[in-house]
Amino acid sequence: MDFISGDLDRVFTVLYEMGRVEPILKRDWKVLYKQTQEQWSDVSVAIKKLNELQSLIEIRNYIAGLPAEVVDALVVEVARELANYQQRSEAIH
Repeated sequence: MDFISGDLDRVFTVLYEMGRVEPILKRDWKVLYKQTQEQWSDVSVAIKKLNELQSLIEIRNYIAGLPAEVVDALVVEVARELANYQQRSEAIH
């Protein structure tokens, strides 16, 4: 499984500013997660490319060119990674 090794906050910020986060929060996450797994090869390519990008402008331009399903999957992946990070952080403290 690929992980967003860049700055998760940057990717989240771009997704949020593009208005892609809030609509996903209202959807059925079980279905979303299943869809993410079904198209993991496309999501994996997107994650690898995002890991190469540095600026918010580069990230925004790249995400803007992705299919909606891949962007939705990225929202799910960022949320999953942020939740995992939070759990690890809480376990340490």
